[in-house]
Formats: sequence, structure tokens, C-alpha cells
Amino acid sequence: MNYGRNIDGNTNAINYDKTLGNNYWINSSISIFQGLVKSNTIRFNKYLLSANKEEAVITKNRLIFNVLISYYTVEYSIGLKNVAQSQGALSKMQFERMKRLVDVGKESPITVQELKSQWANDKLSLTRAKNNMSKTILDLKQLLRLNVNQAFEIDTLNMVSVIATSLPNIDSIYNTAVNILPEIKQKEYLLNASKKDLAMAKGGISPRIYLAAGFNTNYFDGDDSNYKTQINNNQNQWVNMGISIPIFNGASVYSKVKRKIIAVQDKELELEKQKDVLYTEIWSAVDDRNSAEKEYLSAVELQEYSELAFLNVSKKMEKGLASATDYEAAKQRFVTAEAALLKTKLIYIMRKQMLEFYKTGNWSHLYN
Repeated sequence: MNYGRNIDGNTNAINYDKTLGNNYWINSSISIFQGLVKSNTIRFNKYLLSANKEEAVITKNRLIFNVLISYYTVEYSIGLKNVAQSQGALSKMQFERMKRLVDVGKESPITVQELKSQWANDKLSLTRAKNNMSKTILDLKQLLRLNVNQAFEIDTLNMVSVIATSLPNIDSIYNTAVNILPEIKQKEYLLNASKKDLAMAKGGISPRIYLAAGFNTNYFDGDDSNYKTQINNNQNQWVNMGISIPIFNGASVYSKVKRKIIAVQDKELELEKQKDVLYTEIWSAVDDRNSAEKEYLSAVELQEYSELAFLNVSKKMEKGLASATDYEAAKQRFVTAEAALLKTKLIYIMRKQMLEFYKTGNWSHLYN
């Protein structure tokens, strides 16, 4: 019975042959071109892996941004609830005080009825504000994948040191952001991967230099020589070296190279477009931050004067110099100013947080 065994760098096989006897051979070849292809392939895959990692960072940042928006929405709803609660407390206090004056004959019952109506309206506003607050907290819990009944506390914002000390510079922020933001880094990795893909395609039109070597020996059952002698006597060794020039597949290879060149150009355009988008975003963020600062300062001034006007009308009403209608109008202006102050404050802080994101490429400053 005769057997043949083949040992190769690329394939492993066992062949059965009844006539040739036992054959043992080893073939190996080295292709310089294949080495370059493998190197480019490894780098291509590494760039794709890096791009995927940056995509994960982008997704994480987007999730944090959505949570941040939801958090500020909760903050605003809590602020409106507090404003409505203060409004109802003022209405209740004024109603009870006027009621005592009516009991002693110093005030008209009509005024008390008007104040009671205002108080009822304020209680309705408070109920709506509480319902809206509960809804925004529920939305935030859902975004954080928290259980509905899980304990949950919202950290309130501080009014101290809200205004920044210096105005941001657009070009300075952009020069920092363009080197650290994952959106830009992802596009750069994809561009590099596309270039490596082009290099692999160009390799198809390049000549291939190869080196091959082989060794084999035979053993036959019908030979009178012993096994060791046959193995030594029947040895055969060879070395081949050559160059392979692609001819017949040239058209398809050149077409593939052209497509890869276009793909590289597309990635270059995507990178430049992403940089333009980034610059526009930073420009808008800086402008929005400056506008928000001006609105916040105006809201602070409005709140101060509205509060002062409300206190003056309250004193006049106590002396009978202002009606319940005047009191309600002053109170509504004060409440509106309080809500505007809260809103502009939150918007301003959010604009500042966005600029910090562009400066650092992440939201780590939120935890400081």
C-alpha cells in the first residue's frame, strides 16, 4: 500500500496513490507583493477599527447631550413650579389679609372675592406646573433607563458666578476642537483607510516578485533498499525565483483603481465638509452664548424692577390706593420676569457648556 503526503505553507492535504509509493514533499514560497498587501490590509483594518471607536465616542457624547437637555428641561420645570408655588403663596397671603380687613369693615368684600379668584387661578397654575415637572422627570428617568419608582434627586443650579470673565474666541476654539473632536478624528481615520484601500488596489497592476523553494523524497514498497536509504537517495530540492506581470486583468484592475481614487476624494471632501460644519457650529455657539449673556443680564434687571414694582403695589393696596386688578397685574409681571430669568439663565449655562465641549472634546467638565 502506497501513501503520499503534502506539506505546504497554504494547504494541508493527504493524497492516496497505489502506484507511486510513499511521497513526502515540502513546498514553500514567498511573495514580496503579498507581504505589502498584508501590511496595507492590516493598516486598513486598524484605521477602520479606530473609526469605529470614534463612532462609539460620538454616540456617547450624543447620549450625554440628550441627557443634558433633558436635565435642563427638568430644571426649568422645577423652577416654574417654584415660581407658581410662590405666586400661590402670595395670593393666599393677600387674600387672608384682605379678608381680615373686611371683617373689621376696612375693605370691600368685592376686593376679597377678586383676590380669592386670583388665588384659585394660581392654584390651578401650580397644579399644571407640578404635572409638567413630573412629566419632565419621567422623561429624564426613561432616558437614563431608571425605574419609575426609583429614588431620584435633581441637583439645582447655583446663581453664583454665572457670567464668564472673558469672551470666547472663535478661531482659538476651532483650532483646538478640530484636533480633538471625535467627529473630525473619525473622518480622518476613514480617509486614511480609504488611502490604504487604494494602495491595495494599485498593487493589482504592479509586477509581483516571488521566491519559491521545495523539497521532496520518495519511498517505494517494491524497492529492495531499506526505508532510510530510499529516503536519502530519492531526495529532490529546488529553488525558483521569478516575476509575474499582470496583462489580461489590466482593464478591470485599472477600473478598480479609478473607483478607489474617487473614494479617497470623497473622503477628503467629507473631512473638509465636517471641518466647515464644525467651524459654523462653533461660530453659532459663540454668538448664541453672547446673545444668551445679554438676555440673561436684561432678565436680571427686569426681575429686580418687577419685584420692586410688585412690592410697591402691595403696599399701596394695603393702604387702599391700589385695586386688586392692579395687584394682579403687578404680580403677573413679577412672575413673568421670574420665569424669564430662570429660562435665560439655563440657556446661558447651556451655551457655556457647549463651548466647553468644543474646547475639550468631551463632557468631563460637567463632573467638576
